[in-house]
Amino acid sequence: MGMRQLLAFALGGLWRQKVRTTLTLVGVMVGTCALAFSLALGLGLREFIETEFKGREDFWRITVHVEEPPPDPSTVPEKEIAVRGNMSDERKARIREALLERYQATRAPRLPAPLTPEKLRAIAALPDVAEVRTYRSGQAYVWIDSSNLPARGLATSGKLDDLKPRLIAGRLPEHSADEIVLSELALYQLGIQDEADLNHVDADLERALGRTVKLDVGGVENAQSLALARALIGRRPPEKLTRKQLEVLDKLTEALPKKLDAFDLTEAEKNELRKLFETPAEPTRERPHESSKVVSGHYRIVGVVRILTREDRKKRDPLARWELTNSDAFLPPATGERLFGRLPWAEENGFYSAEVRVKPGGDLPGTADAIDAMGYRTFSLSKWFAAAKREVTLIAAGLNLFAMIALFVAGIGITNTLVTSVVERTKEIGILRAVGATRGQIMGLFLLEGAIVGLLGAALGLALARGFIAWADRWVRGLIEKQMDGEKMLSTTIFAFPWWLWVGAVVFAVGVTTLAALYPARRAAKIHPIEALRYG
Repeated sequence: MGMRQLLAFALGGLWRQKVRTTLTLVGVMVGTCALAFSLALGLGLREFIETEFKGREDFWRITVHVEEPPPDPSTVPEKEIAVRGNMSDERKARIREALLERYQATRAPRLPAPLTPEKLRAIAALPDVAEVRTYRSGQAYVWIDSSNLPARGLATSGKLDDLKPRLIAGRLPEHSADEIVLSELALYQLGIQDEADLNHVDADLERALGRTVKLDVGGVENAQSLALARALIGRRPPEKLTRKQLEVLDKLTEALPKKLDAFDLTEAEKNELRKLFETPAEPTRERPHESSKVVSGHYRIVGVVRILTREDRKKRDPLARWELTNSDAFLPPATGERLFGRLPWAEENGFYSAEVRVKPGGDLPGTADAIDAMGYRTFSLSKWFAAAKREVTLIAAGLNLFAMIALFVAGIGITNTLVTSVVERTKEIGILRAVGATRGQIMGLFLLEGAIVGLLGAALGLALARGFIAWADRWVRGLIEKQMDGEKMLSTTIFAFPWWLWVGAVVFAVGVTTLAALYPARRAAKIHPIEALRYG
């Protein structure tokens, strides 16, 4: 009996049991559909995570912070950190460390060693690092001729390309040009406030472009003139002082210490008053930013950026530089370095944080680990990415397990169907044996029936899964887009259906159904031909 005859007998046997065969076929179809759907979803979600994380520029950033040095036990009185009582050495060490940190918290903070140019170059030399960015920032006053009051805020210098989405007028400044970008709040404080028409196109913003402003950066909050202003005007904010008032206060701070003897004050009261006029200490290792020095520059306005609302801040990138988020005046890197470099603390100190840009496709976790090994604290999205991918893998594994269970249940149905078929076709088996069919051919006949059911069921299941995925993909994408708060999704699909999934699902289904047919096939092959002819 050849293969063609075996196939004809197998199809004939299945056809004669139409209802039973159909129900079994449906079981295999549903199981294959569930397996293909869950595999496509699992693969697609992993690709979705890869695309949504690695496809964004923000993913390839590492924020580097210097660590505060641990407290030095040798500088702390032993009685302050002595641990009493009977306890394990491990617990005693934990309590001693906590007492040491608590004691240190009541003293002047120990500043960490800053990121010097040499250390920044060492980070930049790592294999996958594309760029290292640093920023200077400081309290500033922005003056313009048309306004009697300055705009007060934070001035920042550094790479400004991240500000581009917030531009509402003009452009970003050139790398080393004497140009500046201001926030719309700074312009408002400078008196540039009118809207042009109902479309809310602010003509004043356009008119502000090209004008020159003076930028004062530096000083400390207890500089002499501001300290005197607080003493004289109480709770009135010093930043509300006009330029003329500040000039008068500066003169007063110079003359008043020489005239204290003319006032009816005790010596103790005079001493307290003199403290208001003491010149702040120049920068030291412990107090690097405490200097009364102020530096100034004149810059042309070339751009205006939008203010970030509270809702905008909620949606912002967690790795976004706080300087770019909170500042009102922005200078390009070389220009800002020329200005900030004239401040004592900027001349002698490095940076306390930096932003490392890794080459897209590079080893982000490995780069972060290398920087950690240098003694710094790093933050990047690599851990979030790994956690998201791990969760997706676990979900996909659970779905695949349930799909396999469904397919194995279908396989049990095939076993039941073929066992019943063997009993009902015992006489037919005897006739086949009588005309020369071997045991192997009888066994192959029933295995072939199981394989046919698996093949047809898998084909129908894959077609059903593909149609179901087309609908489910739109639905799942809609759900995800609603959670992205208007941010554009980079992925075009949530499901992945590679060619090997088609082949693998068919092979797996046929394998399961053929294996399910093994027991009834062996049972049929063992039937003696004479006993089979007597049956029924």
